[in-house]
Amino acid sequence: MSKGIVHTHAGDDSDGKIWGIEGTNILFLLAGLLVSVGLTLAVSRLHALGPSLIIGLTPLALITLYVFGLRQGRPKSFDSDLLETLAAGSAWTPSHHNRSNPLRSHASA
Repeated sequence: MSKGIVHTHAGDDSDGKIWGIEGTNILFLLAGLLVSVGLTLAVSRLHALGPSLIIGLTPLALITLYVFGLRQGRPKSFDSDLLETLAAGSAWTPSHHNRSNPLRSHASA
């Protein structure tokens, strides 16, 4: 007697895409759009439309550069590793603090 096929959905752990934008990246873009609209409305009370749009669209432009430059199509922690490398200089390299052989430790002697 043969056993039936069991569907486990083991490969269905993708974050998915919306309009070609991966997973949570769309949330970054929507948050940037929301901040830009709010900033544009707040600045438009004091200034003309042109400067208000330039100031208001700055957050959306920065977040769009961040998403498409450091997150979209990259490995999961590429952005944080790159920023840590730029800040500390050692994100992708192993730690050099412990270079001794653990088998020749003084505790085991």
